[in-house]
Amino acid sequence: MALTLDQLEDRFLHSLQAFQEAPSFSKDDKRKRLISQIDLLSRNEEGGQLLYHRLPELDESGFFNGTVWENPNNLIPGLVRGTLLAGSPTSTIEMLNEFRILNISEGRISHPDFSAEQARGFIYSMLVNTFELAFEDFEHEGWSARYADGELKKIRMLFGIVRERVDLQQIKPHLLEKIEVIVAHRPVVVTRIKRILSVISRELTLDLSEKQDRRLSYFINTLFGPTELARKYKSPGQYETALENLDADALRRECQEVGKMMVDTGLVSEHQLVLLQFVRKYHTDMIPEVLALNAHGRADYERHQDFVHQVIQDFIVPGNKQAVYGLARVLQRNIFSQKTAWHAINRLVKIKVHPEVAKRLEQGNLTRFDLSPIQSLIGGILCVLGLPLGVRQGNNPTCQSARGISMWSRYAPAKLINMMIDAATTNNVVFRYEGDQIKSQDVTEGLTQQFDFQLDPVSIVLVPLLDKVYNEMMKRAGLKHFGKDPHASVNPAFYGHWIQTGFRSVYNPALHAVEKYDEFVRIFYASFHPDYNGGHHLIYPVPTGIFITDSSAQMLGYHAISLLRIETAPESEEWRAYFFNPNSQGKQDWGQGIQPTVWGNGERHGESSLPVDEFVSRVYAFHFNELRLEDKHQKVPAGTVSKVTKLSKESWGRKYRWI
Repeated sequence: MALTLDQLEDRFLHSLQAFQEAPSFSKDDKRKRLISQIDLLSRNEEGGQLLYHRLPELDESGFFNGTVWENPNNLIPGLVRGTLLAGSPTSTIEMLNEFRILNISEGRISHPDFSAEQARGFIYSMLVNTFELAFEDFEHEGWSARYADGELKKIRMLFGIVRERVDLQQIKPHLLEKIEVIVAHRPVVVTRIKRILSVISRELTLDLSEKQDRRLSYFINTLFGPTELARKYKSPGQYETALENLDADALRRECQEVGKMMVDTGLVSEHQLVLLQFVRKYHTDMIPEVLALNAHGRADYERHQDFVHQVIQDFIVPGNKQAVYGLARVLQRNIFSQKTAWHAINRLVKIKVHPEVAKRLEQGNLTRFDLSPIQSLIGGILCVLGLPLGVRQGNNPTCQSARGISMWSRYAPAKLINMMIDAATTNNVVFRYEGDQIKSQDVTEGLTQQFDFQLDPVSIVLVPLLDKVYNEMMKRAGLKHFGKDPHASVNPAFYGHWIQTGFRSVYNPALHAVEKYDEFVRIFYASFHPDYNGGHHLIYPVPTGIFITDSSAQMLGYHAISLLRIETAPESEEWRAYFFNPNSQGKQDWGQGIQPTVWGNGERHGESSLPVDEFVSRVYAFHFNELRLEDKHQKVPAGTVSKVTKLSKESWGRKYRWI
């Protein structure tokens, strides 16, 4: 028999009292028992309200002491989504923390270092970062397949109470900034921004006399009604009928308007797909208009018209309509005119997908539309080839694999397509490491224990296999080259011949210390900065290891990125490092005022950037060309080295011994 709310409350109060009275050595055990009672209360609105109102008492008991939630100043709104989905007890403490901060914002709890204004700012930022989750009904079967029912009820309850107590109109400026950042970054997977825009259109009132609301309306229209005709005829069927009644000039204007909005935002509407299919049937001369192709793209389209028409007809469907933008970008990059890539993609469209791969692709289809495995694959490869810097790792510890997919897409598209053919047909990939073959099917595990499928189809197919190969290479390197950083030999074997064989790391594993840091910094500048390397710019991306730090400059861990270029920002003339970050969620804060940007400082779509000194202060390893170094590193100014060293020692460097 289910317990009543009164009975659950009694059990909660009993556990709370036991926690309050427990000696320090048994606090953790009593906290676990208290959390189990809180879990039972958190599955419905009434229990959630009770917990919310009891939060001052829970906070006073020292419940958060000794946990990562102890000091609200150290918490990061962008991490809330992940912890809420991490399962109990993490999700339960996160839920209680949101209630605590909400209480602080309302003056029901006072905190010496965290004001009501700061609490409101945190809640607004948290809502922006979890916006689609805050309004999710969890009806899609993908949710129930990945998460326990009680966990989903907990999240629904939490956001129900938050929405009830927060004026959502106040977060519109924050939402607009978030959307602008995502759009500027041009991710391959746009599920999140689509959900955000859908919720805004449904839940918020927009005042078109306000500039920010007009901008939000523009994004919503791009996705749900890009033209006046599309807004008038909302359903795809009605819109297609309306297209039949347009004369040639009006149809061309419709194509141009839709294409322009796609180029502006990187988003594709259902109406645009209908329009593309319509002109494919009746007005093929207007396909370049729908795709907004420039002269290079038009030339590639004209050379490969029949194939492009086949792709549009057979492989681009409502379930992968974002491939319209991918196709446009592939044509702009002239990839079909690269002979090796052309032969590879013609083979890819004819393959039979392995059952295990098909199963993964089905799990990754989070749309409401049916999508065959081959349609998913072709749509995915178009998007990844078209947007190499839009690849992301999701909630997987697979930054090395995501970095590889991005790199191959940019510099070896035929290699990537050929790898896709092998992986999709055999569920296996083969690499060489120092004379030995490594087959993914022979490796038992990679770094990922529970795979997050909210990725593009190319990543869904390749990453589980690449992750195993990379992990196996690292193990072998650790044994074969004991005492040396295994990345030195693994990265050239994994990524390809363009990775330089010179390698520097700040850390000496034999001494367990940071050594020769001055030299490390000097070699970086002498290798990549045009002021010190003879005025040369990078030809290929540089696999780079960085320390990830939080807003307090505390070290969180290690991360793999690619340094793309070092150039002056267009307006400020400041030297900046532009890099690919497979885990970029937009706006980030690495402490010490170091905040990577994704737009506004000369970034191209998909890039992040920082002033060079700030970037170098977070680097721990990189590859470089030893043959070209000569004595250039000796000419890097001591002041530059000192500035970088100070930033490093006062952030991640606090965790290490320096010699």
